[in-house]
Amino acid sequence: MSKPEKPQPEINIPQDVGERLIRGEVSLGKFLGLTHEQLMSIARSGHKMLEAGKAPLALEIFQGLVAAAPQDTVFLTQLGATYMTLERMDDAFDAYSQAILLNSANVDALVGRGEIHLRRGQVPEGLKDLSRAIEFDPGLKRRSTQRARGTLLALKKQAEQAKVASAAPKK
Repeated sequence: MSKPEKPQPEINIPQDVGERLIRGEVSLGKFLGLTHEQLMSIARSGHKMLEAGKAPLALEIFQGLVAAAPQDTVFLTQLGATYMTLERMDDAFDAYSQAILLNSANVDALVGRGEIHLRRGQVPEGLKDLSRAIEFDPGLKRRSTQRARGTLLALKKQAEQAKVASAAPKK
């Protein structure tokens, strides 16, 4: 004998709210009644998971947060960082680029995208993103801009060594 099916609760969504959601006038997070503080709390949990090496779980969290608040560049940037951890560079690049489109001063997204450019051998583009990040955080208050500065200094040193090596007389 099979179990009787439980009746599913009926969800009554006012038609105007549903239409506003479909048109993109209301985010999924607002539609669900989630506050920015609640979303940020979820993001902190995702960040902890990412730091603990649980990138697949962090990915689910950040994908959900981006779905709930697609205009929030913090969530897009964290999604990009998660994709990078998972070596999904194209997805990371897209997430960072979307964050930069929404906020051109997002230093974490600029550094992330700049690092991907460098990995791809797109040095001028990478240098541009890393330099822009430092322009927005000249005091290097963020770990990402500290990393960007270190990368730029290392690249400068490599370029100087290459220049010296090429100028040295050949034996």
